[in-house]
Amino acid sequence: GVPVERHAPGTPVFFYLSNANSSCALFLTVIVLCITGCVMAAYTLNFPMLMTARILQGAGTGIALPLMFNIILEQSPKSKIGMLMGVGGMVVAVAPALGPTVGGLVGTFMPWRWIFVILLPFLFVSLVCGLKTIHQVTPTEEAHINPLHVLCLAVGFVCFVFALDRGGSAVTAVSNGDTTATTQCVIAVVLLLIAMAALLVFAWVSHRAFSPLARLTVLRSVKFRWHLLAYVLLQFVTIGYGYMIPNASQLGFGASVLAAGVVLLPGALLGAASAPVSGSLLDKFGPVRPMFTAMIVGLLGTVLMAAFIGAGSSMVMFGLWYFVYMLGFSMCFANTMTCGMAVLPPELKADGNALFNTFQQLSGAVATTVMAVFLGVAQAGHGSARDAEFVTATQSGAHWGFVFLAVVMACAPCSPTCVPSRPNDSCCAHGM
Repeated sequence: GVPVERHAPGTPVFFYLSNANSSCALFLTVIVLCITGCVMAAYTLNFPMLMTARILQGAGTGIALPLMFNIILEQSPKSKIGMLMGVGGMVVAVAPALGPTVGGLVGTFMPWRWIFVILLPFLFVSLVCGLKTIHQVTPTEEAHINPLHVLCLAVGFVCFVFALDRGGSAVTAVSNGDTTATTQCVIAVVLLLIAMAALLVFAWVSHRAFSPLARLTVLRSVKFRWHLLAYVLLQFVTIGYGYMIPNASQLGFGASVLAAGVVLLPGALLGAASAPVSGSLLDKFGPVRPMFTAMIVGLLGTVLMAAFIGAGSSMVMFGLWYFVYMLGFSMCFANTMTCGMAVLPPELKADGNALFNTFQQLSGAVATTVMAVFLGVAQAGHGSARDAEFVTATQSGAHWGFVFLAVVMACAPCSPTCVPSRPNDSCCAHGM
């Protein structure tokens, strides 16, 4: 099938690294991690080796994304920060949508290992461009990473994702009448408790630490919290579609690997074109009208997807409703982060940046797991992929997955994200 992007931890460490190292040194670290991961994955001999390669790539990405946004926030003119954040958001928004398209092309015409090989030229071009353009504009500070902080975050996030996975396995087992349902449920509860305990310990040690991994005081800002929530919900829906559409297209609607990947391409290209435009509109008109309108358009796309995708649906219909969703999503996603960062004082922007990117990646991992659960539960006990009953079950699981994504998307514009706290409080163009 079409490869699906998985997210790995790495972002929280960015705050320390950004203080202790120059931007150029961080960038070199990112490139080395990604190139090493690509080469290892291309020559992998077994699954543990492939997983290690993906962890290296995930660590590189986890540092690269906040580094990019931090450079934009530090070095951009205030009058153009919305547009430039839109360009950065374009990368975050479009890459997961392009992934299935590239995966579909590679899966159709090349051996699967080439999906890692074709990334290498882009990384080398990025290396040359980065060395010529990335400069350190603020002085660095001495900083040290507390291993306990990193361990607590890693354990908390990983256990949370696996708890969702085991919970889905428990529901699937119940559907099949499997006696392992109780065991799976107990494992899910235990993992969830471990995750909660690890995150509580992290919050406690961070509050007491002189130099925490990420200063959670940024969460005291009500507006920042709402912006962060909306950002996480938008990412959840996008990654959910990135998983569900290609898999449901192949298993439930008879599409080829190539067609299942290409169906996302028009929406991804639209997102690439719209994100910088949305930032320019934010600079010119402020946040309320552009963001709220865009979220409503995105919600319309999710509702249409949930309402009209069913037995007999064509790939054209999948692509059309996804296109509508991406039109709204790309016009508000980066702006949500821009406005959330704007309410923070300068000394907390690096921490806010780290939290946005941390929860963005966690949201992607959770979305993939949740959508897999919808398909797995629906398919349980309905034969193999070639059976008509299995195909019908897959269509049903996809439908309810799309309904769930529509509900999640409906929560984004319901938050006060787009509403300034004061009549003249434009949190972006006029407030930074």
